[in-house]
Amino acid sequence: MNRTLRVTAGVFATSAALLAASVPAGAVSFKVDAIMKNDLKIHTAPGTPLVLGGSSFDYPLVLAAETQWNSDIHKSNVLAPDLSNKSGLGRSNMISKAYAIGFSDFPLNQVAGSPDVGPGSSNPGLKVSDFAQVPVALGGEAVTYHFGTGISGSTAALLKKYPLTLSGPTLGRIFAGKVTNWDAKEISRENPHLVSKGKDLLPNLGIQVMSRTAGSGTTFILRGYLNRVDHADYPTVDSSNFSAAGSNQFANSGLLEQAVQSTNGAIGYVEFGYAIANSSPTISLINKSGKIVSLSEAGIVQAATVGLKAIIANKGCKGFKTTVLACYEINNELGKTVYPIAGFSYGMIYKTQTNRTDAIAEVKFLDFLSHQGGRKSKATTFGQDLADANGYAPMPVSIQAVARAVLLGVKVSGHAVLNATD
Repeated sequence: MNRTLRVTAGVFATSAALLAASVPAGAVSFKVDAIMKNDLKIHTAPGTPLVLGGSSFDYPLVLAAETQWNSDIHKSNVLAPDLSNKSGLGRSNMISKAYAIGFSDFPLNQVAGSPDVGPGSSNPGLKVSDFAQVPVALGGEAVTYHFGTGISGSTAALLKKYPLTLSGPTLGRIFAGKVTNWDAKEISRENPHLVSKGKDLLPNLGIQVMSRTAGSGTTFILRGYLNRVDHADYPTVDSSNFSAAGSNQFANSGLLEQAVQSTNGAIGYVEFGYAIANSSPTISLINKSGKIVSLSEAGIVQAATVGLKAIIANKGCKGFKTTVLACYEINNELGKTVYPIAGFSYGMIYKTQTNRTDAIAEVKFLDFLSHQGGRKSKATTFGQDLADANGYAPMPVSIQAVARAVLLGVKVSGHAVLNATD
């Protein structure tokens, strides 16, 4: 039976002390403005529920926000989630209008080799500029593994005390099929706590790589990291599956995580929330500053903080005023506490719409999802307030502002949708 991730408020809850220590000043906003208050009011519901779909990276957060939003506006038939598949379907089904909102971990202008729109694509009459692409989630990716019966009791005890650790280049070589056994010298060198009296306690066990099928945004974020740390094996950033994966490819993160945790010697990659929900063992990484870090909300926030400072300094990106979403990559940033595999994900809709009722619901939900209200009451609980309880970090206020700016460009009959009161 396939395991299904069930998101429950508080499952991934982070303590108030950790949040206070990890979220930098100015990273979050607790002001509920007039537009956000209006986001809770849908006076005329769409004729049929709006279908949302795509990225498994977004699934826990979007599902929690969708539940909260429907509850607040007392319209249980406004949204119909079809989530936890992959970014490629999020984009293509949004373009074909099978989805009202598509979710993807890589935006339209970053698809290498097989563009969704423009010359040479299946949609040559469409341009990237025809779409509003809204940052909605900030998260990290866990590298999970499973030794199962392939290790001794003493090794299992040590792994509970000391995390299995890998550098970026070694991780890259594993996924490239160049490191094929768990007791390989590269892995042993990075885990001296698993060598006792000259004896390697790592198992003589073949590595079974588990990956997502092509088109996965989760793969895109990981490959973006590997491109930075192992450029020889990953000279480009795209959504391709890994060459070492063979037939071990899965359509969504839930299926991949299930496969990893039932296969001796397996390694795979899933979103933070999936790993936490399933109590999966995760690999700590050696970051750009040479420090060993485990996946945490604090490490994700620090990746965003450092990465966004670099974006501000990049004149080509014009601070946060640009809608060139390639500017928002935050993989492998420098910093002692930075977790190196992190990224933003996006909700996508058509920028020019014809159905006013549907457009208002789409835009209001994306604005609700991409902002914080402070969670002082039900009326001030918005999408980003639910981030830390579902395996994400709240997006910095600068990125929340980017989301608002993008949504202000969505129009029906030449008029902006976001301020509509329908």
